[in-house]
This record gives sequence, C-alpha cells and structure tokens, in this order.
Amino acid sequence: MSSSVSIDLPWYAKLVFKAGRPVVLVAALLMSIPGEIHLAIVAGWTPGVARLMPVCVSVYAACSAVIADIAKRRSLPSRRSALVGAVAALALALCAQDISHLISQNYMHSSTVLVALVSAVPPMVVAHMLHMAAAPAETASVVEVQEVSDEAAEGLEGDYMHDDMPGNKNGQQTRRGGRKGLSEEEVEAAIARLRVAGEKVNPENLGAVLNRSTRTARRYLTNMKRAEVAKAADKDTADGMLPMPAM
Repeated sequence: MSSSVSIDLPWYAKLVFKAGRPVVLVAALLMSIPGEIHLAIVAGWTPGVARLMPVCVSVYAACSAVIADIAKRRSLPSRRSALVGAVAALALALCAQDISHLISQNYMHSSTVLVALVSAVPPMVVAHMLHMAAAPAETASVVEVQEVSDEAAEGLEGDYMHDDMPGNKNGQQTRRGGRKGLSEEEVEAAIARLRVAGEKVNPENLGAVLNRSTRTARRYLTNMKRAEVAKAADKDTADGMLPMPAM
C-alpha cells in the first residue's frame, strides 16, 4: 500500500514550485529564438523558414531532456538513445547561441563548414525523433511482469508454494521441501554485500550469495525492480499533488 506525504510549504514556495519552473523555461526558450533564427539565416534559409530553427534546436533540446528523464525513471528500452539525444540537443543549443552571437558581434564569420553543419540540423532532429517514436513503448513494470510470466511457464513457480496453499506460514512463500523464501530485507542485504565487494548485481552472483539457484535469484531481482518502479511512480504522483496556494 502506498501513501502520499503532505509537504507544508509557505505560499510563496508553492507558487515558485508550481509557476516558477514553466516561467523560467518559457523565458529561456524566448531568449534562444533570435540567435537560432539568425544562425539559420546565415546558413542560407529565408527569414520565413528560418523561424522554424528554434523548434529544431531549443524545443528539441527540451523535449529530449524530458524524454530522457522519463525513460530513465521508467527504465524504458530506449533510455540510452534518449540520454544521448538529450546531451547532443543541449550541445547543439549551446553552440547555436554561441556561434550566432559571435557572428553578430563580428568575432567570426560564416564558412562552408558552418553552413553544412547548420543545414544538417533538421535532418538529424527528424532522424532521432523518429528513432524515439519507433522504440518499444512498454515500461519496465510491463516488461518484467511478462518476464515473470514466461519463467512461470518454464516451471519457475513450481519451486514455490503460493501464499494461499497449505503449509505456508506468515505469508512467506515456501519451497516444497519446507525451505522458506527470503524476505525483502535479506535480499537487499545480499545486494548491498555484492555492491560493497564490487561485484555485479546479477542473478548468478546474487544466487551464490543467497545460496539459491540462478532462476530464483532472477525472480528476486525482478520483484525488487518492480517495487522500485512502483515507488518511483508513487513519488511522481505525490510530487504532482502539491496544492495551489490559497488566494
């Protein structure tokens, strides 16, 4: 069972939390627009078409950052691509601003290389966004539930007695030979020992520490990951439930 934590913040802190971040984001995007349009014009686009360059640079950087954050929180299969895209988009936005202002202040001039690089921005953005759209949409919880089901079909559940079966005590799963399943605290302690020893936390190593089979250790890791995903989802929900200040 999950619970929400109420944070007692003063009204001005709540106002900054709710309204400050979008205001800063919009202000930063607006300040980035002139430089990116100017750089597009320098590269050879007409003024009308050049107005779309901020969408390919600053807005793309913002979208990539959000996608990367969500992919990391939910352990999506596309999280590495999203992270690389976010870093590349941020570097692109920074370079666009710097180069545009250097040109406008006559510290540097346009060149063949600069025109070629700026002209390549829209195709690269399109390619990465299409790659992200084609990535699997399942979250980690969905993928892991399917993995558990597949393993159950292979006989994973056969080693354990369910909670409602006779012979189970204190809500713990028990092996058919009477061997009790491990608690969450015992599994976490074993994982902590592996990390302290510098060993990889994988089913093989965890099984050796717990004196369990690799198949059983894999199940423990799957359950732990599902719990982490659920806690992260509950935290996101709680963070978004801060009340607006009373006027």
